[in-house]
Amino acid sequence: MNFIRQIERMQLLNKLIREQRTGSPEELADRLGVSRRQLYAYLEYMKDFGLDICYSRKLNSFMYCDEKEMKIDLHIQVLKASETRQIQGGWVFRLSA
Repeated sequence: MNFIRQIERMQLLNKLIREQRTGSPEELADRLGVSRRQLYAYLEYMKDFGLDICYSRKLNSFMYCDEKEMKIDLHIQVLKASETRQIQGGWVFRLSA
């Protein structure tokens, strides 16, 4: 479930940046439950996607510096065997006896 926790952190981080209410780096790291170093790793990860993130001392918040934003969706669905056969994508690997 660590993966889901990371997705939830990214969603919260994205929301707070979009709303320009992150607070200081220390406050934001505490709110996310990570160290300051981990916070900056998350921000670098977002920058790797092409997002321009900056910090405003006036607003005391990180913010998106341009018109780009991140959209994070996580959809988990249990599929029946018949439904999985309808999925087109990836590789089909079959063991032959």
